[in-house]
Amino acid sequence: MASQTFSNNLNQFNLIAEGITTRADSLLDVGVTTADADAMRAYVTELNALNAEQEELKAQLKAKTEAMTTKMKEAKTKYSNLRKRVKIAVPKEDWVAYGITAKR
Repeated sequence: MASQTFSNNLNQFNLIAEGITTRADSLLDVGVTTADADAMRAYVTELNALNAEQEELKAQLKAKTEAMTTKMKEAKTKYSNLRKRVKIAVPKEDWVAYGITAKR
């Protein structure tokens, strides 16, 4: 059986809370009270808050990833340019001092 989506779970939690509230008298024999319904509603509220926070963090992560990708591209371009210029100006024997291991 496939797991339910986040929103489906919240709907189920709300439905059971509402059912308990409207039919509390018939559930007293099995120890289900309106406090249980309140607890389910509290879970829904907390889960909604956590979900909103998670979505905000996902958005921040996406922005940071884009910034890092852009910065990495800039750094690689600069590195490539510097490497070419060092290879022109420095004898091949000294390239290793700059971290250049190419033979040409």
